[in-house]
Amino acid sequence: MPRPDPQRAAQEFDRWADAGRAESMAEGHRGMTEVAFSHWNLGPGDTVLDVGCGNGWAVRRLIELGAGRGIGVDIAPKMVDRARQATDGDDRFDFQVAPADALPLEPETVTHVLNVESLYYYPDPGAALIEWARVTRPGGELLVIIDLYTENVATHSWVDALDVDVHLLSTHDCIALAHSGGWREVRAWQVQDPRPIQAEADFETSQFWPSYAMYLDYRHTGALVIAGRR
Repeated sequence: MPRPDPQRAAQEFDRWADAGRAESMAEGHRGMTEVAFSHWNLGPGDTVLDVGCGNGWAVRRLIELGAGRGIGVDIAPKMVDRARQATDGDDRFDFQVAPADALPLEPETVTHVLNVESLYYYPDPGAALIEWARVTRPGGELLVIIDLYTENVATHSWVDALDVDVHLLSTHDCIALAHSGGWREVRAWQVQDPRPIQAEADFETSQFWPSYAMYLDYRHTGALVIAGRR
């Protein structure tokens, strides 16, 4: 499988932003993400970081839940523009264009790191996890959420459907990468989308969903969540 190219990924995600997919992705990921970070207890002294933030919806939500400051980075400038527009004038937010493995942050800057559905796009996911550990304070928390992984067989059609190269990582791979990246207490579980399952009569096949059976399998399997502590 070819190594993902960050420049191609940035161009593709800019196209997605132009097509309005930032908002549809936010809606698609929101339910599972909120279930996954429901154990986080956030307060005014916490700074959250969302790597691959898209339009910044998760950062805004974490501020609503009590975090004092929110940072979002994304490789796609047009995604970052949307995040900035949604929080213009609010100094609790900082959105920047940056790759996942070279963050414009000082060491031990953040208390919580979130990464939703983008780990497999990075040229070197292990380097990204090392970088996230660098910017996280001791005791800080990590949460990675991905739909496309080895055990979620129904999503494997996405590898060919996507216009950019990706990694296909297993649960074991993700846990090992997190451990090697400097994270401890690493654990994994699966979380299902709380939205109603679409009826077969309303379902339309696509490159991503060649059959209704695959869609059902995906919904029943759920997303992979990797959590750890710095």
